[in-house]
Amino acid sequence: MPSPERSPSPLPAFLVYLLTIFLAATLLSPAIHALLHRLYPAPPGRTFRRVLEMSALLLLLPFRKHLGIRSWRDIGFSRPVLRPFLWGCLLGFASGLVCLLPLALHSLAGHQAGIHLDPASLAVWMGRGMLVALSEELLFRGIFFSILLRGLGPFPGLLASALLFCLAHYLRADPAASEGPLTLFSGWDLLSAHLAPILSFAWFDLQGLLLFSVGTALAAAYLVTGSLWLPIGIHALWVALLYGLAAKSDGALLGFWSPLVIAIFGVSLWIGFGWHRRGRVA
Repeated sequence: MPSPERSPSPLPAFLVYLLTIFLAATLLSPAIHALLHRLYPAPPGRTFRRVLEMSALLLLLPFRKHLGIRSWRDIGFSRPVLRPFLWGCLLGFASGLVCLLPLALHSLAGHQAGIHLDPASLAVWMGRGMLVALSEELLFRGIFFSILLRGLGPFPGLLASALLFCLAHYLRADPAASEGPLTLFSGWDLLSAHLAPILSFAWFDLQGLLLFSVGTALAAAYLVTGSLWLPIGIHALWVALLYGLAAKSDGALLGFWSPLVIAIFGVSLWIGFGWHRRGRVA
């Protein structure tokens, strides 16, 4: 009896997809910045990052079949919507408060480094948190993690996607690197400047550890339901609490506390995924 055909690995296409994203941003960002600078007076580095994000979404269309993405469901937009989203908001609120507990205690003691409760700011950041969560979860969990999940399996794919999530937050350039007149070849300088923090291992610190922990926890949340709505809810509340409460730390207050809380949270979700998977098999 002939063995069933195995679908080809999406990893080679994924690598080409990533390289094409960076190439598109490198070639297009100087021209786009020159065209839109009067309407959108942002520094060239920010324009480069925005073009990078848009390229990742637009280039998905020609690559989607090679990446194994054939429908919205393949990237996590499935039903039900409201219930997992509300559960995500509840989990994000509870775990976020635990992460900020040292800052809250510091604020109660009258110190400047802590949190500041401003209902108006919190309400604004609830909306902004939703936008950030939608865009980042679509890209990092819906697209990147779903591809790595098929190509590497659950645990290696989870770790690889968390590393990508961490590194992406270090794609930033020194403002001085984008000074001076732009030319058609300035995109290569911008690319080099944005990659410099990653190549110099600037991400190998407590902030990088926190971002990696966040990436693993959100990927585990995606695995629990196979839907983006749970991690979107969690992510939105984390952003709203962090920025809406104007959380400020002197660097020593949080230390390993927040990464540890997020890691435990992610492990709990992973265990929940295991029970959920066994329940489906049974």
